Amino acid sequence: MISARQTYRNTGRDRKAASPERAHPHPLRFGPNLYIAHTQPGFEGIAADEIAGRISGAREITRRVVPDRAGMTIFFAPAAEKLAVLRTAEDLFGLAGYRAAIGPENKELDKIRGASREAPLVEAALAARVKVSPGTRAGRRLKFRVIARMAGEHEYRRVDFQRAVERGILERSDHTWRLEEEDADVELWATMIDAEFFLTVRLSDDKMRHREYKSAHRPASLRASSAAALAWLSGPREDDVALDPFCGAGTILIERAHLGRYAMLLGSDRDHAALAAARVNVGTRYKPIQLENWDAGALPLGDASVSKIVTNLPWGLRYGSHGENRKLYPLWFKEFARVLRSGGMMVMLTSEWRLMRELERTRKIAPSKIIRVSVLGQPAAIYVCSKA
Repeated sequence: MISARQTYRNTGRDRKAASPERAHPHPLRFGPNLYIAHTQPGFEGIAADEIAGRISGAREITRRVVPDRAGMTIFFAPAAEKLAVLRTAEDLFGLAGYRAAIGPENKELDKIRGASREAPLVEAALAARVKVSPGTRAGRRLKFRVIARMAGEHEYRRVDFQRAVERGILERSDHTWRLEEEDADVELWATMIDAEFFLTVRLSDDKMRHREYKSAHRPASLRASSAAALAWLSGPREDDVALDPFCGAGTILIERAHLGRYAMLLGSDRDHAALAAARVNVGTRYKPIQLENWDAGALPLGDASVSKIVTNLPWGLRYGSHGENRKLYPLWFKEFARVLRSGGMMVMLTSEWRLMRELERTRKIAPSKIIRVSVLGQPAAIYVCSKA
């Protein structure tokens, strides 16, 4: 059994209690050098931790959530140059304008239009965009499009909100702005969360969300940012022997490789097609790495031979079934406990939270941290366990 002192549990109920600003947020203290990292819901705290850990002088200011769509960590960073190193974020944005206390009535669209027209930090956000994504356009004539999102109860529709922002941008005097949906130079994201309006400039391009290495895909494969979040939670060390016993297309292993040095990466999967995809994605990089067709319930590894197990467990949806998982999870966890060395750590993602709760009650597993997340709209949780 993996044992640990239970120090923190981020259940859905606890998240609401621990983050009252989500229900009744305090207005943001708007100013320069503020950025927003988007994640899948629930992963925003992990992104905040990576930001603080990898960017000197950066600190989280607050968080917001667009329910079922995105988590947002709003943070300060002294310069934009280092933001591109982040791997747990799906997208990065420069905060260009903000206004609180906007009512839900249709008449409030004029305030949104005015806030877009007068947003004071559009130029600074455009400059940050060039640093994060070199080669992007920042000239006097700019084609733009607006991505609009809304959360909460409002009289106006999303399309009305979008049009108000577009009109405000077209009225600005800092550039010659031209609305162009298909071939835009700049993406402006407008987000309305209850009474708060955020106007941001997208700094990252599609390479941040869709990594260049991932040329071979598998159904139900994790997004790279989520895989990076699991790897980050494992506390990467130079002496890591890291195992993913359900490696699929290899995303978790590759993201672990990008987070720092290690002694060995081990990946296994019973699916030959998944292993073939992993080998394509790994290529000749990320050495030393070993990819094998192993059974997670009977790993051909010695006792206490690995220091980290980081994996996306089978959910019983696309592969297997809930009934099979009830039989297999206890066997897998027993094998994981055998191969994990003292002081080692397991980080596991699954949607089988009811089964995991049963296994906790019977002491088959004792998580020190549980983080509730949403993965492509499916409720799930990350379980972090340490071995004494």
